[in-house]
Amino acid sequence: MKAQLLELRIDWSDLDLLGHVNNVAIVKYCQAARLMFITNIGLEPTPGMSFGPIEAAASLQFVRQLHFPGRVKIYTVLKETKHTSIIIEHRIFDETGQLAVFCTEVVVCFDFVNQTKVPIPDRIRDNIDAYTRSFTEEMPMNV
Repeated sequence: MKAQLLELRIDWSDLDLLGHVNNVAIVKYCQAARLMFITNIGLEPTPGMSFGPIEAAASLQFVRQLHFPGRVKIYTVLKETKHTSIIIEHRIFDETGQLAVFCTEVVVCFDFVNQTKVPIPDRIRDNIDAYTRSFTEEMPMNV
C-alpha cells in the first residue's frame, strides 16, 4: 500500500524517566504526520479560521519501545473518507525497520463559527484523491 512518509529524529527531550520515548512524544509524532497530511489536502489550520480540521478520535497501539538516539519513519495512509471526516492510519517504525506504534485517527471537518461538523467540500475530496495518488512510498505491513 502506498503511503505518505515522514522521517523524524528522536530528540533527547522525547525521553521519559525510564529512558525510552515517552507516549506523549509518540502522540506528537502522529500529530506531525497528521498535520503534513491535512496540509497537503488543503486543510492547513490557521489562526482565526472559521472552517477546518479537528481531531475527533485517536487510537494508539504500542508495539515496542523507541530509544534515543534514533530516527523514526512514520507512514500514513488514508483508510476511509466519510461524509464529514477522514480516517487516517499511521505506522511508526524505528530505524531498524521494526514496527513500534500503530495509530488510527479520525479528522473531522468543522465549522468553528457554528460549532458543528460539516461535510467535506468537493475541492478537499479532489485534493485527497490527488494527494493519495501521489504517494510513492510502500508502507511496510509487518504488524
